[in-house]
Amino acid sequence: QPLADGEGRLEVGAGYGSEIPLKRKLLVEFPGYYFRALPGTEPAQWEVLGLLLHDLHRLDANRFFLEEEGDCWRWRNGLLDEKTEFVFGKSDTLPLAPLDWVGRQVQEDLLLLAGTPPALVAGQLCFANDWSLDEKLGLPFAAVHAPVGDSVAPMLRAAGTFVERLPPNRPVWRLNWSFKHSPELDQTTRHAPRLKAELADLALTLTPDTVGERLFVRVERQTLTRLPLSGAVLFTVRTHQNRLGAEAADPVRAARMRNVLRTAPPGLLDYKSITPFLEPLLAFLERKAKSDFS
Repeated sequence: QPLADGEGRLEVGAGYGSEIPLKRKLLVEFPGYYFRALPGTEPAQWEVLGLLLHDLHRLDANRFFLEEEGDCWRWRNGLLDEKTEFVFGKSDTLPLAPLDWVGRQVQEDLLLLAGTPPALVAGQLCFANDWSLDEKLGLPFAAVHAPVGDSVAPMLRAAGTFVERLPPNRPVWRLNWSFKHSPELDQTTRHAPRLKAELADLALTLTPDTVGERLFVRVERQTLTRLPLSGAVLFTVRTHQNRLGAEAADPVRAARMRNVLRTAPPGLLDYKSITPFLEPLLAFLERKAKSDFS
């Protein structure tokens, strides 16, 4: 959907005080894993930095203060009690690459796509859902999502065409959903062996009585913006999570989840790793969907 007036690329939520320190911890421990950028992306990185600092300032000028005197910028993040002064466009005035630095101010993961067809050229990706920059950097959009089944491939081809044709100054948003057994925000592929083993063990024991407490609904709010100067596309991902039982407490919401799972192609459920626990999940949602009539 198009971003409407009053809707922003960024959200500053209750988790800011915990998610930003977690991001920074990961980036200090594994800097080359959670942030990568191809040569030549620096102008687009600066464009993203300027765009997002203005976004934060518009969201809350009392907590996010930006002052510009020509190319001399002064930034104050009241939530983090930090002040930074730099010369816009001069990377030696920042302690980090522009995209890496601004990514430590926001809860969203930040990715840059450029070229025709669009390829992943830079990113700060701390809270990914079963992928990572080291295996996808430089790949075109379709290859970033590979491998996929026949039922998912047409959807991804359409998405790639949409990104390629996205015009400047017309940002859009979408939601991506999944069900996960772990509430960890960082589910990048370096954790994949452990998470897959945990899921295999859990799937054997899940029942309609336990699935509501053991599974989590994970939703990514994603935005896409064509940058007017560089022509690159900024892709932001903000991850929200909640326990399935809390989400399904609303019978209408439970019914919607049930209906989506009932009608989703098997290949999509496999792609989202839902198949191992689909049966108890559907039984649980069916029960919750009917609870308003009991």
